[in-house]
Amino acid sequence: MSRNITPSLGINLDYIYGATERLDVPLGTVVRGADGRMWILAQASAGIANNTAVILTEPAMTIAAGAGSFTTRKGALTTGQRAWVQSNAI
Repeated sequence: MSRNITPSLGINLDYIYGATERLDVPLGTVVRGADGRMWILAQASAGIANNTAVILTEPAMTIAAGAGSFTTRKGALTTGQRAWVQSNAI
């Protein structure tokens, strides 16, 4: 289980939000995890398998599989789902 250590309450880095589910924080929110890595909330623009490197597109904060700087860690995503993705480097 990943833990958020940024001083913010209620953020669950393990949770995958449905495509129409209300977000507690906006897309693009960045927190630091207990593992020292950054986690960012982004939306899948296509299906993405778990433990897959993703490319983050700004300002939309969408992700797609590719040789990017973040990786999905909490499960596979379908188009439109939102999840926290982990930075590949500290």
